Amino acid sequence: HNRGTKGRIQAMKKLIAVLLVTFLGAGCSTVSLGVKDTHAITSEKVSRIDEGSTTVEQLNEMFGKPEMSIPAESGAYYFYKDLSLNSLWVVLDDNLTVKKYTWSN
Repeated sequence: HNRGTKGRIQAMKKLIAVLLVTFLGAGCSTVSLGVKDTHAITSEKVSRIDEGSTTVEQLNEMFGKPEMSIPAESGAYYFYKDLSLNSLWVVLDDNLTVKKYTWSN
């Protein structure tokens, strides 16, 4: 009885490992398969962000709809992520203009 349970646990561990490798590999391969990410977060696009003048509409044109938007007392916080898992955090002021931003690639 104990051997059967142990065997099932081993099989489940193997299945979980295979699924993790499959899903993680699929996530990494989307860009290498030639998928064009029109909203990719690139250094060229990020360099066009001007603190104090870039608007939320301009951000959305460059990076698409944010993954997350969090309203704040004065403005909002926007989070963008692309297919390559590059990310961009933006702090917006009351006029929904970029106050500051941080990005990682």
